[in-house]
Amino acid sequence: MTESPNTAPIPELAWAAGQRTLAGVGTLLSVLALLAAKIADQPGIDGYAFRLTAWIAALVLLLCCAVLTWCWHSQLGQWRSGRDDGYPQRRRVSLIAHVVSYAAVLVGMFGAIEGSALAGFASRAGTLDGIAFILMIFGQIIGGTQYLRRSGPPGTVPTYIRKLNAKVQSLR
Repeated sequence: MTESPNTAPIPELAWAAGQRTLAGVGTLLSVLALLAAKIADQPGIDGYAFRLTAWIAALVLLLCCAVLTWCWHSQLGQWRSGRDDGYPQRRRVSLIAHVVSYAAVLVGMFGAIEGSALAGFASRAGTLDGIAFILMIFGQIIGGTQYLRRSGPPGTVPTYIRKLNAKVQSLR
């Protein structure tokens, strides 16, 4: 790691590029989830409101993953030039997008599974909702967890549980 002008260490650039790639893959999966949810969103079939909810949630998830990809891309450009400008602001924006992605995927999963069940799992709308359900999960796991950071694991639930456990243990 090299030192930036504000003395914060600049991360390994290859690692940061990998995180940007993961956020980009999550964005692509979210685009596919949005397409599947939109195609499944057919009025007149039972569960339309739930499928509409899944579509909106997939759109929010896509926006979150796109913001995370942008944060990594723009910050990586700064790090490659030896600067660290805007890191605190980008990190804050990426953390907000990261947290919102969890809410989006939970709402989307609920809407997709309910819409699929009401339309009939074997129907076209039900199958597309099932596909959107899976794509939303993987989009969030791969892209939505990649908040901007200098090092460390992504923002997954097990990571947060380990951090919480370590904090509780240190207080004993």
